[in-house]
Amino acid sequence: MKYLIWILFLLLPFHAFLVTVLKCKVGLDTNYMRFWKEFIIIILLTATFVKVMKANKFSLKKIYENNYILGMTTVFVISSLIFIIFPFFEIRASAFLGFRYDVFFFFAMIVWLYLTNGIQDLYFYLKLIFWSTILILSVFLPWYLFGDISALASMFWYSAEVSTYNANSCISFAQNVNGQHRFQATFGGPIRFSVFLTVYYLLYIGFVLDRMYMSDKSLRRGSKSELLKQVNFVKAKIKQKTILPQWISMSEVISVIVIPSLFVITAIFFSYSKTSVLGLAFGIALFILLIWTLKLKRKITRKFIWVTAWVFSAPIILVAIFKAELFLHLGAIINRLDNLWKSVEMFFYNPIGYGLGIAGPASQIGNSIESAGNWQIATSTATTTHRFLPENWYVQIALEQWFIGVIIFISLMIIIGLRLYSIAKAKRDYLSIAIFTAYITLCFMANFTHAFEEAATSYTFFLIIGMVIGANGIKKLKTK
Repeated sequence: MKYLIWILFLLLPFHAFLVTVLKCKVGLDTNYMRFWKEFIIIILLTATFVKVMKANKFSLKKIYENNYILGMTTVFVISSLIFIIFPFFEIRASAFLGFRYDVFFFFAMIVWLYLTNGIQDLYFYLKLIFWSTILILSVFLPWYLFGDISALASMFWYSAEVSTYNANSCISFAQNVNGQHRFQATFGGPIRFSVFLTVYYLLYIGFVLDRMYMSDKSLRRGSKSELLKQVNFVKAKIKQKTILPQWISMSEVISVIVIPSLFVITAIFFSYSKTSVLGLAFGIALFILLIWTLKLKRKITRKFIWVTAWVFSAPIILVAIFKAELFLHLGAIINRLDNLWKSVEMFFYNPIGYGLGIAGPASQIGNSIESAGNWQIATSTATTTHRFLPENWYVQIALEQWFIGVIIFISLMIIIGLRLYSIAKAKRDYLSIAIFTAYITLCFMANFTHAFEEAATSYTFFLIIGMVIGANGIKKLKTK
């Protein structure tokens, strides 16, 4: 099973690129092949189900007793299954795609709640996805900045169109807004890519800081007496509440933190995604706050609040100054507000829910095989459409699954967040804090875009969440 998870972590960041190559260069029919990642999740979930049932002697009571995460996940899955056909009692292909968007990242989480072998697995899989991301940025970002975009598009068989939104089609190398190319690399869109970078950049920073403190190499050098001295030295530095160990050289800081940060921040900037820039600023500010309070155990002073506020606001001010026409163009803001207002009207007109696939990513399939065709938004002012993007994941769930569905979803997300926070508070290591920070940041960005739609982000990150919770006790947290 571990090899299937290897494939997910290695290849998911290249999914849209691989579909483009296979379909547009090789000429293969990828209508079903592109669901390879969902097939893997189903295989892993089936293996998990068999393992858990055998371990608990087929007793559902033992499985669900005090297991609130699994219980709420099951309730939400059942709700989603009901809304595949409810309220119109008809089968639409887009409804099944909506089920994939709403539920499958929870399936990924369940897999690693039970199929985990400890924290070393987490380090290994994080390295896999970090190396994949480094490869993407080192190849595509320099070409985007300094090369011929049309030549790259031709070389890698990208679509010559400015932007491509339909699933199972040749993606464009860069979307175009107001004459500016939006960087998206191997992903199906710039927002998908920038949300992925935001989440994994926060994980990378936590991972690197953890490895700096607990470097295996430094603990293996010398005799036992020297080893003991080094261990005591590490403990002393931690007690001194320093953020970076003093034995880390400036060249190491530059190579493992500064340079990767420049690549990531540059890529996010040139995605021209307001959501991701805001999310990155929010995530960094939250990470600093949690390090300050949880790890260093210091009080929040007025000076600290001012510094954190500047960390949060400075990048937003800078992008607004240098690229205001892209980040703050009036048309996009009005369109989002219009969609939100239309969503509110739809919800109160039909509060029992419209069914899966009626809003969000599953509704934008266009003329591909899952197209639900044209349908009318049932409000007092009916509008015929084939796609509707509320630009808010929670509003999307509310439109699809009634207010009960969104309450279940939000409750589940809160339960997961509380568990991750309790782990971060108990362990007080950088990576645990970074995982909680990335989770809250993803939930924050979901207020402004469909943040959970990209499989490379949601599947792999919720696998990590499942692993962390599983390793620390599904029903009861094991603290140090």
